[in-house]
Amino acid sequence: MFRFEYAAQTKASPQQAWQVFSDCRRWNHFADIYGRIRWYEGRAWKPGSRLEIEILRPVRTIVRHVITSCVPANRVGWIDHSLSVSIAQWVSFEEQPDGGTRVRTWGDLIHPGVEIAGQTMEHIVGSFTETWYGNFRTTCDKVAEAAQAGLPYRRVLGPAPYSLGW
Repeated sequence: MFRFEYAAQTKASPQQAWQVFSDCRRWNHFADIYGRIRWYEGRAWKPGSRLEIEILRPVRTIVRHVITSCVPANRVGWIDHSLSVSIAQWVSFEEQPDGGTRVRTWGDLIHPGVEIAGQTMEHIVGSFTETWYGNFRTTCDKVAEAAQAGLPYRRVLGPAPYSLGW
């Protein structure tokens, strides 16, 4: 088993950070690897709900994402399955005393050592996590700054790149 961890500090409140995080139609803004993303069972972000995520690179695959726990703007946990690998992952949204939110993710990669496109899953997951959450933080900061200026969330980010159909 391989444990990964990453944390990012944003100016956004936990509610604003959750609003950005939970809109998976926008995940391509954080890492340009996604194809179609769709909820195929249950209500979005409810325990037991299932999300199908098409990954386009480094190889094409489908990740099946099962929500195990969710307290919006506080924490969410899931299990992913793809390419003979499973990942149990958590994300927490921790309000900071001086304002903003510390967004922390950690997880366990089961079946480490698997290679995909010449890279280990440990490397792929680590690199992806750093890129995704770094770009997520930048977007959350923009949302927080815009909210202080009185601009709505949708105006800051514009339309989602595609519709999930729900």
